[in-house]
Amino acid sequence: MTNINNRYPILPKEELNEIQTFLLELAEELLVKKKKRNLYPLELLEAAKERSNYPESELFQNIMELYKAKWIVPGESLLKKQVLNTLRHRDIYYYIIENPGCDTLNIMRDLNISFRYALRNLETLFIFGFIRARKYSQYFLYFPYFMKEEEDMLYCVTRNKTVREILRFLLEKKVPMNVYEIAQALNKKEITIQRKLPRLVQYQFISLVQVGMRSKYTINKLDNEKFRKILKRYKEL
Repeated sequence: MTNINNRYPILPKEELNEIQTFLLELAEELLVKKKKRNLYPLELLEAAKERSNYPESELFQNIMELYKAKWIVPGESLLKKQVLNTLRHRDIYYYIIENPGCDTLNIMRDLNISFRYALRNLETLFIFGFIRARKYSQYFLYFPYFMKEEEDMLYCVTRNKTVREILRFLLEKKVPMNVYEIAQALNKKEITIQRKLPRLVQYQFISLVQVGMRSKYTINKLDNEKFRKILKRYKEL
């Protein structure tokens, strides 16, 4: 799985200082009221120097913080705070919050929008830091930015039904089980189970342990609430 995101954290609005608040108000005036098509850091710096008595070094530092936190994005004609004013941006964002790990086709189908329109809205949400995207297999999967990144993999690997069955079985048994025992319980071929286990070990959902002369698998700490939410999504509760 590949993380393709800028990891700089989103700056909560309540943490904006006096200079940052001033800069955002100025940026809004330039972009919205004066209909400037985009705004780059040095342009904002020049405008801020004309409108305030703040030291240039402080203005520049705070401008860079705002751009890094994606309150302002070069080449865009709106600010972060305006993104969710658009119905489809808002609909898709809240859909992703409710369905972390969804892909583009899920969004198209459930919100009844075209592929091109879905991508356009997803791109806006991505570049302003509302969501992050991870490539898993041949898909891009979407997650709200505020969600812990280590939780992403649970939503990714459980897209596979056999993986969900393995995790649920081991979670219920709470004792180490070998491949044969898991396969028998789930009515699957041993090779089918064997192919799924290395990835679950790799991402630490299960562990390989030695019990006597046998290699067995045991469940690691798993967020039961999130796992139940996933099972409910697939109507498996």
